Amino acid sequence: MELNDKHNYIIDALRSRNYLTVEELSRELGVSKVSIRLYLSNLEEMGLVSRTHGGAILKDNKLARNIASSMTENEKEKRAIAKAASALIEESSTIIIDSGSTTFYISSYIKGRSITVVTNSLLVLEAVKGDQKLETVSLGGTLRNLSMGFIGPVAVSNLSYIHADVLFLGAGGYSDDGITCSNLFETEVKRAMIESADKVVFLSDSSKYGKKLLSRMCGWEDIDVFITDSIDNNLKTMLEERGIEIIIS
Repeated sequence: MELNDKHNYIIDALRSRNYLTVEELSRELGVSKVSIRLYLSNLEEMGLVSRTHGGAILKDNKLARNIASSMTENEKEKRAIAKAASALIEESSTIIIDSGSTTFYISSYIKGRSITVVTNSLLVLEAVKGDQKLETVSLGGTLRNLSMGFIGPVAVSNLSYIHADVLFLGAGGYSDDGITCSNLFETEVKRAMIESADKVVFLSDSSKYGKKLLSRMCGWEDIDVFITDSIDNNLKTMLEERGIEIIIS
């Protein structure tokens, strides 16, 4: 298959902007979203792009490729965890959705609800924009390509103005000792989110159990609810003794 002008436009645009949504490409190229999805499928078949939820990134972008793979790893479990999390959301409440692949899927279950969503996730913002009932607050800051999440002092500072009923928190790993992630700046934002919320709900599939990454985000004493697909019996006993609610999706 040969590249046409629209294929080339998409490749050039992705080189300069890292990530583009179907909606953005449809608007810029003046064609339907169906056509854009077809172009992206063509480029994916040629090994030039990786599809993500609602958009695409370049195949040769190592960081972006990690995003795409994370979105599809254990997807069934992540969606089930996110669905269980959405059941905890009350109408008219304010929630924080952390950046991450599991927390992202919450956006599939909150559309049309009268709630306020605060998030540092670019993917969540793209997924819920245009919803007439949802009120959305972006934390802003520096975009980290690996997680498609905003980090840095701007995001941390903006959280000082936020009071949320519930935080839906993600992480790269957890163990009996606590919860960790791979980036120090990301950890700062997550800690600020914890301080801004009345209730902290930690979401993670069981494949992350036992992983201890660079930065310690928090201990189990900061968590009110843990939603997962399965749990080690010793960890389960320890968390129950500490009064942490466990939900198996």
